[in-house]
Amino acid sequence: MNVANYIASGILDAYCMGKLSDDTCIEVELYAKEYPEINIELKRIHDSLEFYATANSLAPHVSVKTKLMLGIYEQQCGAGKKYPPLIKENIRAVDFKDWLAGFTITQPAEPYDNLVTFDLPSTETVTNFVVWAKQGHEEEEHDSFNEYIVILKGHCDMYFGGEKKHYNTGDIIFIPPYIPHTAVITSAEPMMAVVQRQLIAA
Repeated sequence: MNVANYIASGILDAYCMGKLSDDTCIEVELYAKEYPEINIELKRIHDSLEFYATANSLAPHVSVKTKLMLGIYEQQCGAGKKYPPLIKENIRAVDFKDWLAGFTITQPAEPYDNLVTFDLPSTETVTNFVVWAKQGHEEEEHDSFNEYIVILKGHCDMYFGGEKKHYNTGDIIFIPPYIPHTAVITSAEPMMAVVQRQLIAA
């Protein structure tokens, strides 16, 4: 076999780029074991391709990672799965009740003044927790996530920039970024809700 001509043919480059058939790949690997020159050339080509790829790599936009992580979360959420449902269009409060039925939640011990929270399984992209509220909370605003409040018990008034909206058991409140909001509990019993914060893919 003429090793120099074999190397010059370009077949080793094609091998390193994954362009050969399975049978031809086996042939190249056998020759690499038999002829040290071919093995050395394969390593050189591989190292050159790796150097080029590293030197010309592009870091993906942060939104790509966020969307990917939201997709992975969605695969692992819902009834019988690790995480609470991902809040999207057509989601219902009963979907959260079904999920919570298989999860042990520690009820808050009395007495407590106003707010008590209980952490639920979360990721770096989606944060979940249960909240019990007797009075509500003062005005707040967030900038990096969409917030959803799924009311499981009780009811409240929400003020968005001074505009009041009433929400009952079974409602889902959507609070986008940069919107000042205040909650006032209007039910005699504490309002119980699941809060989900989804990192913005922007």
